[in-house]
Amino acid sequence: MSTKRAVAALFAAVLAMTGFSAPANAAEADPCHALNARTVKFPVQGARHVVFAVASAYGVNTVTVTECVREGLRWRTVRTADGRAGTKGFAPPGQKREGDGRTPTGSYTLTEAFGEGDPGTALPYRKLHSTGDCWGSTVTDPRYNEYYSGVCGPDDENLSAIMLSGQYQQSVVIDYNRPPDAPVVAGLGSAIFFHIRTSGPTAGCIAVDKPVLVDIMRRPCGPVTGW
Repeated sequence: MSTKRAVAALFAAVLAMTGFSAPANAAEADPCHALNARTVKFPVQGARHVVFAVASAYGVNTVTVTECVREGLRWRTVRTADGRAGTKGFAPPGQKREGDGRTPTGSYTLTEAFGEGDPGTALPYRKLHSTGDCWGSTVTDPRYNEYYSGVCGPDDENLSAIMLSGQYQQSVVIDYNRPPDAPVVAGLGSAIFFHIRTSGPTAGCIAVDKPVLVDIMRRPCGPVTGW
């Protein structure tokens, strides 16, 4: 991990929102408008950089990714882009489980990143090696839903290999089922990342094209109060 100062847990959030009613107009369709109207479904916890991944309904694995930044007292839309979620779309709140192919619904902080080399992010960054970088997904292992170095277990994610295949050339950890958002609970799901889209849906992560992800990672942000 790099020695960069860790930005507070309020650095950013991914809000996965699904199954909401059709908006009355184009402005209301913009999640950043919902931030200004304070009508978002999930708390943003004082963040000033928020990334939404929104599907039309549970079970749909195509998403619209919208990036919002707070300027003063207002939120501004920075970009929208196409993305993919888990093969089986989003899990309703509280229903995500290990290996179910679904993306968790909710609001989660982004507090660290990893990949082939630091693209210029303010997040603490781990440069992966060609071998030996793993993420625990074995429910009975105490390393469940955390990084470890060594020989990857058969049910764990081989981050090094997936980096070499393209998806994890750049990736941000979504703090689902892990600190600082929550304690790890074995079986509720692991290795939920915001990574590069290569083809098709994911196993439960959110994926976008590499230039989009890198731009989001480079966005300078920090926590704010009073919202």
